[in-house]
Amino acid sequence: MSKKLVCRIITFLFLAVLLTSCGKKAVKEEGAEPGEKAEAQEQTQSVNEAGTEADTGEAKGGVEDSMVGEWVFFCSLYHSEDSEGVYDNCTMSTDDESPDSALIIRRDGDKLLADYKFAAYETSEKIYGAELVYKEEAAYRDAQNDKWCMEMKDPFDDDGETLPVRFSLRDDGVLVASTEHPMDKSEEYPYYSTDVNLYMRKGSPELKDPDNLRYFDTVTVSSAEELLNNIQNNRKIIVSSGEYNFSEVKEEKVDNRFVKREYGAYVITGVNNLCIEADKNAEVLFCINEAYDRVVNFTTGRNIKLKGITAGHNVEPGYCSGSVLYYNDVSGVDIEDCHLYGSGTYGIEADYSYNINVTGTEIYECTYGLIDFRNTGVASFKNCVLRDSSELSMININDGYEVVFEDCEFSNNKCAYDSNYFVNLGEYDSVTFKRCSFSNNEFVTFSNREVTMEDCTYDNNYAAFSDLIRSADPRQALDKDTILDNYKKVLKKQEEIDSKLNSDSLMDQMTLNKTSYEEFEMWDTLLNQVWQYIGVTLEEKELSALKGEQQKWIKEKESAMKAAGADFEGGSMQPMVEYGAGSAATRKRVEMLIEKYVK
Repeated sequence: MSKKLVCRIITFLFLAVLLTSCGKKAVKEEGAEPGEKAEAQEQTQSVNEAGTEADTGEAKGGVEDSMVGEWVFFCSLYHSEDSEGVYDNCTMSTDDESPDSALIIRRDGDKLLADYKFAAYETSEKIYGAELVYKEEAAYRDAQNDKWCMEMKDPFDDDGETLPVRFSLRDDGVLVASTEHPMDKSEEYPYYSTDVNLYMRKGSPELKDPDNLRYFDTVTVSSAEELLNNIQNNRKIIVSSGEYNFSEVKEEKVDNRFVKREYGAYVITGVNNLCIEADKNAEVLFCINEAYDRVVNFTTGRNIKLKGITAGHNVEPGYCSGSVLYYNDVSGVDIEDCHLYGSGTYGIEADYSYNINVTGTEIYECTYGLIDFRNTGVASFKNCVLRDSSELSMININDGYEVVFEDCEFSNNKCAYDSNYFVNLGEYDSVTFKRCSFSNNEFVTFSNREVTMEDCTYDNNYAAFSDLIRSADPRQALDKDTILDNYKKVLKKQEEIDSKLNSDSLMDQMTLNKTSYEEFEMWDTLLNQVWQYIGVTLEEKELSALKGEQQKWIKEKESAMKAAGADFEGGSMQPMVEYGAGSAATRKRVEMLIEKYVK
């Protein structure tokens, strides 16, 4: 039998004696919850150590009375310092993977007892009926209340290695539960840390909006220098009207560990729970003079919000290669009622970021595209206007997921090159458009991969004709009426192509080749849709025979295209002739399959 087990047995025997004589003992249970008072109120053991009990006079009594009640957890803070620097983290009760905590403080005769639960990643602690000991000292080094605290120790910490939990009250009535790992400067690698959890009394009106509790204070700024120096964790910054040119702020004027200067531009790094918001009815412009830097750059942060801000580069359009807003390793991005303009390469650029919410925001006049996401997921755009941007792919996503646009307007955007797409996706990426409008946009192909379009509208877009039939809701892709409707659209576009080619207007050979390719792709896309429909409507035996026939036809079509272009091999007309032959053969095949298997 181990020495530790013997000690436990002796402890429980001692507690039994106390229970008989006093009717009280402390209990620590893994499966119980705070507030299970039937047993906990009768099971309380004093955790006082010799010589540590503080004054029990009037001050102590007033403190105890102010702490009695049920408390609701809303925030967890972690702070550490070592030779490498300082690290802070904050998790709100509304955040993902938030700790689960509850606290009830009650009187039992002349004693103050706590029912306490705290469960987080790799941490679980539940103590019921532990006595709180009054101490006339700060709960931890940076405690706002440096006059007193109430200390609770784990009554079953046999080895005495568990750090005590200390409770105190702030001036605003918030209860603070803290654990401190004090720094020993004699160690080779000195280290200091604190875990601080914040609670409000149950029924407090502030708990109705727990997300707003992430901002501990609010400051107002009126210059770029003030803004950079006031960036802190858990802070809301109200920005007065004016132009905030970060390029004009001298590096020696910025003294803030959350703001760094990299390659001539400022980077906001490591900040959590920050809101930068334009004052009511204020016109606020964030800008820089450097064409190759990002206007606002956030790295390694959580829960960062911008509201009511206009941002862009203070340079001539066309000479910029830095995005307007950039996020790297940021979780929880909110962009609300902002205006992000060129000549930034992209309005919003993100790497390794998560949970991006953009609402009521305008992105316009960008010189590469609108959005550029890499290794970024769960992004929502609602009621946004994305317009008047040009050159490359408008929405560029590589290793992204759950990107959704709802009730957004896309207008007057232009993909200048055939190799670019309006939506450019990686191999496993996806985008959904719900109730979005597309008008006066120019692109050869809307997307290089399948996208989901739900109740969207289209007006005067110059696009590859195949995209007009791809725009149908994919959930109806195998429906007979959808196939026939797409066939009608293709016939109408075919008339426009024929009229264009037969008109007296002169087109250069490149335009003729491009038009022929789009015509071929239009019929080839419709052929694939017809085959999707046939694949689920024909019996297996008949379908198998038709597949063999189709494979034979494909070889014949490819031979016909090659033969048609043979006389023009190496010339500028070869693509036009080959695609023209392919279009004619594919159209004939589509019409045969529709007549026989669809109508």
